[in-house]
Amino acid sequence: MKRHFIHILTLLAIATLTACDSYLINGPLDGMWQLQSIERHTPNTVIQTAGDLFYSFQRHSVLVGDYINPNELAGHLKEEQYISLFTLADDSLTMHEFHLYYKREHLPYDTTRLKRFGIYDTPVTFHVEELTSQRLVLCSDSARLTLRKY
Repeated sequence: MKRHFIHILTLLAIATLTACDSYLINGPLDGMWQLQSIERHTPNTVIQTAGDLFYSFQRHSVLVGDYINPNELAGHLKEEQYISLFTLADDSLTMHEFHLYYKREHLPYDTTRLKRFGIYDTPVTFHVEELTSQRLVLCSDSARLTLRKY
């Protein structure tokens, strides 16, 4: 009986240690980030956001959109959220074609709607200037984005 208990305990320990790390593959990048400011290179302007725009990174996808309080969802359009695949290599973060999040069609969306998120071209490549557990600074050819972890 004691032998079976040890085997079961060992299997539970192995299952626990291997079950949770499969979706967090990007280190501190994974999670939800609040966009605080967009610093345009040309023209040289800084746009302070109202704190309602977010980036959410998980596995190989990024979701950008408005933070919507579930209690206020009725007045918002879900079409203001976009999803894309991304690649992260060294200090380079590339986001590919964006699509409307709630649509089932995989048609690229007009990139002019993404400008409010600091994305002016797709695909877009950002240099990761700073990445900690609380702060993320991304710089592209067009803009520098400052984000903080939710």
